[in-house]
Amino acid sequence: MNVLVIGAGKMGSAMISAWVNCKKIRPSRITIVEKKIVNINRLKKISSEFKISRDIPKKWKGDFLIFAVKPQDFKNLIRDMKYKDIIFNNIISIMAGIKTERIRTVMDTSADITRVMPNLAVQLNLGVSCIFHIKKNNSRRKKIVNDLFSTLGTTFQVKEEKLLDAVTAVSGSGPAYFLLFLLEFEKISTELGFSKKLSKNIVFSTIEGAFELAKKRHNIQSLINSITSKNGTTEAALKILEKNNSGLYTLMKKAIYAAKNKADKISKSI
Repeated sequence: MNVLVIGAGKMGSAMISAWVNCKKIRPSRITIVEKKIVNINRLKKISSEFKISRDIPKKWKGDFLIFAVKPQDFKNLIRDMKYKDIIFNNIISIMAGIKTERIRTVMDTSADITRVMPNLAVQLNLGVSCIFHIKKNNSRRKKIVNDLFSTLGTTFQVKEEKLLDAVTAVSGSGPAYFLLFLLEFEKISTELGFSKKLSKNIVFSTIEGAFELAKKRHNIQSLINSITSKNGTTEAALKILEKNNSGLYTLMKKAIYAAKNKADKISKSI
């Protein structure tokens, strides 16, 4: 299987390194187009077998063309691709907001198009990737795409393309929300008198234990209730976090909808 990956930034290089490390795709089968020297150097550390170019290669022929660039860069990229005589059977796009029909129209192609919204944890094979296939896509190629991303973590099939903007806001951007929570939790712990190292260890161990409890018990509300004593310390904290109009739910809803609305805006502008 020959693959052309256009864009090897944080997400592109994370996918490439994970596929190579788990021996899903041989480095010699991957051609990478990347303009930034820092990203090229990062890729060279993974493998010296990659075919890396700062420009789209002429007359490339293979199976999968993967767009891993920012959606804002898509227009200029298509201009650069014209008259290159590239041959491929399937397009995989991880670009937020750019719909399959838009990709097909701009590229003037009859190739199968699949959109995937992964997140950065793919670099540890713990990612979440939501996949949208056009119904008429070849079933064998669908299976190959699903298999490719299943090696990067957990995959979910999305039947409606419009849900991908919500996916971007939830699982795509989601790790940043939790990491910000961890960061602020650490800062506050340090302010309470713990050293930075001890704060990190306490917070990380607390989060890890809570996550494992949630995985085993599933009913998160019942877990919260079991930790909360009437008129106790947890209840005092939760009253602040659950406060109407300014609590955690309201704040998170505003944040997640802001991400979704941005994806919608990108979709309409490109």
